Amino acid sequence: MKPAPRFRRGGPDLWIEAAYAILAQEGHAGLTIEQLTTRTGKTRGSFYHHFGSIDGFVSQLLVDWRERNTERIARLAERDPEPGARRTLFHREALRLDARVEIAIRNWAGTDRRVLGACSEVDRRRMDVLIRDLVALAERNGRELPPSEAEMLARIEYAAFVGAQMLAPEGKLDALPDIGRLYDEMLIVFLKHL
Repeated sequence: MKPAPRFRRGGPDLWIEAAYAILAQEGHAGLTIEQLTTRTGKTRGSFYHHFGSIDGFVSQLLVDWRERNTERIARLAERDPEPGARRTLFHREALRLDARVEIAIRNWAGTDRRVLGACSEVDRRRMDVLIRDLVALAERNGRELPPSEAEMLARIEYAAFVGAQMLAPEGKLDALPDIGRLYDEMLIVFLKHL
């Protein structure tokens, strides 16, 4: 049996990176202090020094996940002033996410209210980016997209993304670009008929 990979960075980041590896390979059930110490090659004392408890660790992991997999991407997308381009950038960055981690966290949300809360916040933030871009895209095309319809379109788009993650073998989102292109074509037709 191969030894567990050792992580080079130190401090709390070392533990967070180990957690992502565990989530991707084993899901949230594998996320134990014992597994984390094995992955990092560090002691329980080091773990408690950085996080105080498993609850403290989970809280920090969820903050990191939101920043890394949502806020960072949203900031990049929101910098682009061109309607439509923001969603394209958002999608491109989302393709780089490890779907296995996203799936593991969604599954975990079914058993932990704190994780469910974090997932709900992330979903809302991601949807908000899509909604704002859809409204701007409609305006650029001389159309007015009512907020309720913008939200429904964003929900359809986001549901396709989450569904693609759930269907992704080995966490690879190969089908998502094709789904995105088809959605964009349908969106153009929809906006013309507003």
